[in-house]
Amino acid sequence: MLLQFSERAAIRDRFFQIGRRICQSPKLAWSLIGVGVLLRVSQYLANRSLWLDEVRLALNIVNRPFLELLQPLDYAQGAPIGFLMLAKLAVVAFGDNEYALRLIPLWFGLLALPLFYAVAKRCLQPKAVPIALGLFAISDSLIYYSSEVKQYTGDVVMALLISLLAIISLDRKWLTMPWIALMGVAGGTALWFSHPAVFVLAGAGMISIIFCLGNNDKEKLGRLAIAFLLWAASFVVSYFAILRHLSQHTVLLNYWEGGFMPFPPSSLPDVKWFIHKFFEIFENPVGLSLSGVAAMALLIGCRALWEKSKPQLMILVAPIFFVLIASGLHKYPFSGRMLLFAVPAAMLLIGAGAGKIIEAAGREKIIGIALVGLLFFHPLWSASYALVKPRTNEEIRPVMSYLQEHRQSGDVLYLYHNAAHPFQYYAPHYGFDRNDGIIGVNSRHNWKNSFDDLDKLQGNKRVWILFSHVYNWDHVDEEKLFVFHLDQIGTRLDAYASAGAAVYLYDLSLKDAVLSTRLE
Repeated sequence: MLLQFSERAAIRDRFFQIGRRICQSPKLAWSLIGVGVLLRVSQYLANRSLWLDEVRLALNIVNRPFLELLQPLDYAQGAPIGFLMLAKLAVVAFGDNEYALRLIPLWFGLLALPLFYAVAKRCLQPKAVPIALGLFAISDSLIYYSSEVKQYTGDVVMALLISLLAIISLDRKWLTMPWIALMGVAGGTALWFSHPAVFVLAGAGMISIIFCLGNNDKEKLGRLAIAFLLWAASFVVSYFAILRHLSQHTVLLNYWEGGFMPFPPSSLPDVKWFIHKFFEIFENPVGLSLSGVAAMALLIGCRALWEKSKPQLMILVAPIFFVLIASGLHKYPFSGRMLLFAVPAAMLLIGAGAGKIIEAAGREKIIGIALVGLLFFHPLWSASYALVKPRTNEEIRPVMSYLQEHRQSGDVLYLYHNAAHPFQYYAPHYGFDRNDGIIGVNSRHNWKNSFDDLDKLQGNKRVWILFSHVYNWDHVDEEKLFVFHLDQIGTRLDAYASAGAAVYLYDLSLKDAVLSTRLE
């Protein structure tokens, strides 16, 4: 009996030794990177229709010449100049289409994978590297934003690049002037490709100063100061050229109102805001549904990295301190996709914590492995499902195609207010003029205005109503509400719908129809 137990223990130890070697193999890391590439390219090739927020930025990129992209953007949009210029260049080179518009986000999304691996190798124990890299590769938010006409994957790349340079600089005993020039130019350039890069630079600069002074390394600090001056000069220019307009953009500030830190916190709800946000970020943007397990792993990871390298830990977490300050001043929201740049740091700390959990399990490593496996379950399921059925938002292209095929001369086209910009973007692609449609009113707090607007269409034999990005909140679905009213004042002749978009054809020629139902 004792012999059998010893044999089982030997087999188990052998199994874990093999697993340890596999985990520490560069082949596994590059295989995980390959998985990340596959998932990002697969979502990109799915070529979903542009949704409202993408369309609004795309209209700026497509319709403006290069120099006009330096001016404040239309449709309540904001994006770094470097990203806009690259996106415009892609459109000029490859045409006005979704593939061209999403090419730069994809490029950044792919570049982030090896950059993350480089940072992970420097910060984590070898056994923790594949855990962090695996989570990073299959992250739903990172996959999705790699094929979104937005700058957020650029934020991730710039955060990784700055963190890597700062970590290397603090690890080195001597910094050459070419290295300082590289740091200065890279950091200064990052500000033009990523708005939150300023927080990463501020964190890297502050931590570098603290540890150089703590080590009495004035020579290194003096050299780093050259790079810091380049960063500061670049920020001043970018702020007065671009950022100050965004920091005063009332529409954007109102949209992100819930993401601003209560400052100073003066009530129990204010304190709850911090607790809520702490757990919320694990679900969005980190993409881990088990926020409690993820939070535990992150806190353990902070302890593990503190023991390994205090400067590395502080460089990773310091940007959050500056984001919170900006959030409290209502300059930058602490919420959702605006924090995508912080996902790499979170993944690194969660990976470090997961490695510690497995190590702490001792001979019962299977328990630790099972606990860590819970972190992978939801993102792995989501990533696998996305390979079969890539994510979509508002598939307006098939609706536009249907409208093109069935529209007759003299037909009236009415655009639900949120469908106006998608229609304007796609109109030339389907033989329409951008001014063909009647744009409906946006009167969410007074339905009577919307119904009165629809009533003006009476007297027309054939009226198409195009819906996209329909407001659906507080138990109100505007598409259903509008269609209900249209059914009272006319006769439905046709309808076609796809995911997130629809079009209806009505005969509204009976001017004296009784409006039997109206919400006052």
